[in-house]
Amino acid sequence: MHMASGAYRALVLCLGLSLSGITVVRAFLASTATLPPPAAGPFAFNTFVPPNVPAASYVDPVFGSPVRRLTTDHDPDDLYARNMSWNADGTRYLHNGSIVDIVSGTVTHSGIPTGDRRFDRGFDPVDPNALYYMSGTMIRKITLGSAGLKTDTVFFTAPSELKGLGGTINWMDASGRYMIVRYGAEPSIRLFDRQNLAAGPYANPIDGVVTVDSGNFVGVSPDGQYLAGYRDGGQFKIGQGLSWAINHQARSVAPVATVFWELCGGHGSFASGSDGRNYYVGTQCYDTSEIWRVDITNSAGGLSAAAQKALPNNRQLLTWPNWDFDAHVATVAKGPLRDWALVSSKDDTDVFDGPAAPWTLYRSEVIAVNYLTGEVLRMAHHRSRSPAEDYFYQPRVSASWSGEYVGCASNSNQRCIVDV
Repeated sequence: MHMASGAYRALVLCLGLSLSGITVVRAFLASTATLPPPAAGPFAFNTFVPPNVPAASYVDPVFGSPVRRLTTDHDPDDLYARNMSWNADGTRYLHNGSIVDIVSGTVTHSGIPTGDRRFDRGFDPVDPNALYYMSGTMIRKITLGSAGLKTDTVFFTAPSELKGLGGTINWMDASGRYMIVRYGAEPSIRLFDRQNLAAGPYANPIDGVVTVDSGNFVGVSPDGQYLAGYRDGGQFKIGQGLSWAINHQARSVAPVATVFWELCGGHGSFASGSDGRNYYVGTQCYDTSEIWRVDITNSAGGLSAAAQKALPNNRQLLTWPNWDFDAHVATVAKGPLRDWALVSSKDDTDVFDGPAAPWTLYRSEVIAVNYLTGEVLRMAHHRSRSPAEDYFYQPRVSASWSGEYVGCASNSNQRCIVDV
């Protein structure tokens, strides 16, 4: 789940792990060897820090992927699984009050409002110059112009003050046609067709108290066919994945949620695969620490762990070496790379100035996983140390809408350093 608190945050985003360049390094990245980071030399695990210059880059010495620094302002950032931190064509990134050019690292626009729900701000999935923020009863639209100019207009007005959606996954589908808005008495999460806002919301809104307000989230599947989210509880008391089918012809959302997964909490992301199915790619922590692909149309509520795993189209993708591992997960929303998920492994025993040996498979890595074929491509060591010490040291991972870039949070073995 997304932690939307005001605690001091230290992170670095390592941007530029390009999925589009996978074929160049495919054989190396597919290795199942342990592959620790270097203990000595120019990229030594405890001493190397990316240069504090916008767009400074290096090639990961183990996996061969390019890693690029994006900002140098030492300011905290809201990177998480959702694609909405990236603009539609993968050329810009929303960093607090600034828009940053991904290639050059230069700030193209400043003074971007945070609004009332900063963790729910984000870019339009189709218009590369449009992004949105919430203010009072309004969703406001910022349109980016040339030479740093921008306009700020009202896009949508609700009848009462807007509420948050969890800041975790997209509140628009990948086509930009459908969006969810939360306001008013419960159930408060409402689906709208942006091509016909005058028609009002679809029937059967979703309760935001048991989902968002419990520290979880609700969003829209990339193909716009489901609402999906998470809530606490379930028979194993570790969370429940929920989905609601959408009937666009009848303009209604399913009145009752389908419980599709009860074997861990909400560290995951939703995906609409090229096979026409909708999945949740996320954690399994009931009896083993793993990453699974789960069909969100399955009814898993009340089933045993073994029965949930055996449901149609469910598949184990990664198994971590031990219980010290956890993960963050992001997915590509659209385009030819939409069958890929990005996983950043978090090992609480990888502490500041700790040794690079002994090492374990997948420790402190950014990993690309094809959730349909099961192919695993290892991309880089994220170098974020002591993730248990501070939430914002955790290597949160995110992908641009079409997967042009993968971002990860990292402190590069430094305390109290906040860079992108």
